Amino acid sequence: MASRAFTAPLRLVAQKGISIPAVRPAAARLLTTTATPLQAITPADPGAPVNPAAPLAPNVSALNQNLSIADKIALRFKDYLPNTTETYVAFDVTKELYTECALQAAYVDGVDFTPSAKFWYETCNRPPTFQSWSQVTVLHMWMLAARMRALDKGRVKTWQQHFIDHFFYDSEDKMVKRYGIKRASERGGYMKDLYHQYRGMTAAFDEGLVKGDAVMATAIWRNVFSAQEDVDLEVLATVTSYVRRAVSKLSMVDDDVVLTGRVKFGMPTDELPLVRQKSSFLEGQKE
Repeated sequence: MASRAFTAPLRLVAQKGISIPAVRPAAARLLTTTATPLQAITPADPGAPVNPAAPLAPNVSALNQNLSIADKIALRFKDYLPNTTETYVAFDVTKELYTECALQAAYVDGVDFTPSAKFWYETCNRPPTFQSWSQVTVLHMWMLAARMRALDKGRVKTWQQHFIDHFFYDSEDKMVKRYGIKRASERGGYMKDLYHQYRGMTAAFDEGLVKGDAVMATAIWRNVFSAQEDVDLEVLATVTSYVRRAVSKLSMVDDDVVLTGRVKFGMPTDELPLVRQKSSFLEGQKE
C-alpha cells in the first residue's frame, strides 16, 4: 500500500553551506499533479477505544538500536546476494525506523506522557486520539521516507514499501485490539481514509520542502494541527523549524545510518531558542 509520491528519488545538493534534499524535475512534476488539499485532511477516526488499556504505540517488542548478528551478516552479503537478503534486511530495519516514528506521539491511557508525547499533545494543544497520533507519526515517516529516496535506486522501492506497510499493519492492529473493530469491511473503510490521509499529507509536505518555510508551515498547520484557527504561532514555527532541521540532518548522514536503523528524533522544543530570536531583517524594517 505504498504511496506513489515516494517513487521519485531525491539527490543531495549544497545550498548556503547546508546539505538539503532537492527534488529532481520528475519529482517536481509529480508534486504539481498531486493536488494539495486546501483544507485539512480528515484523518481516519475509529472513535473512542473499547480497550483503553491497549497502548497507542507500536505493537512490537522493545527494539535494540543495533541490528542482530543475523541482520549484520545479511547486510554484509547484500551486495553479493541482493535478491536473497535485501527484503529480509529491509523488513527488519524499516520496522525499527517505523517504531521510532510511531513512538513520538505514543501514549497509554492513565499513564503520564513521555516528554515527546507531552509536546505533541499538551504544547500543541492536540487531543490524545488515534487521529492526532497518526498525524504526528506520518509527519515523522515523511522525513525518513524523503531520506530513503536518496538511497541506491535498486533498493528505494523495497525499503519504502516495507516502511509504509508497517504503518498500515500497525494501524489495523490498533483498530482491532484497541478500538474493537472486528469486521474487516468496517476496518476497510477506516483504512481507506487513512490511506488518503497519508497520500495527502506526504504530498503537502513534499510541496513545502520544495517551496519554502511558509508553505511547509501551512502544510503542518493543516495536517498536524487540523487547521486550528487559534493555533499558537510560536508552536507552529517550532514544529516547522524542527522538521527543517531534521530533514537537513538526515540529508547529511551516511546511507549506512539509515540502512542499519540508527535514526533517533530529537525534541521539537530544542528549536525554541532559534524561533525566539529577533529577526534582524524585521528589526531593520522598523528603523
